[in-house]
Formats: sequence, C-alpha cells, structure tokens
Amino acid sequence: MVVFIMFDDDFDIDDGVYAVPSHYKVKVRALLEYCKSKNVDVEDLTEEEIKQFVVYKKNPLLEDD
Repeated sequence: MVVFIMFDDDFDIDDGVYAVPSHYKVKVRALLEYCKSKNVDVEDLTEEEIKQFVVYKKNPLLEDD
C-alpha cells in the first residue's frame, strides 16, 4: 500500500526536506518518468502500476523483520 501525505496550509514545506519513516521506499524518479511517458498524473495510476516502483526493505534494528 502506498500512502500519499497531504500537508495543511500551516506546514511550511519550503523549510527543508521532510520524511516519514517506513519499511519501504518509492523510486520517485522512475515513477515520474513512467507518468510522463504514459502522459498521466500519479493520482491516476492503478495500485498495480504503483507497486512496480515500491521497494520494501527490512529494518536491521528490529528482530522481527
């Protein structure tokens, strides 16, 4: 599952880089190139299309991973 986060108007996104910890990463550059080649917005992609750009990673600090 991919989660998109929307910030409210009080959040100053121009202040720097913000990240949300998770067990996956998204290949953003490849995702945007795919959207450009298909002439679609990210919001219009199916879950299956998005899944090809998601890489799940293990956290070495957690024993249950």
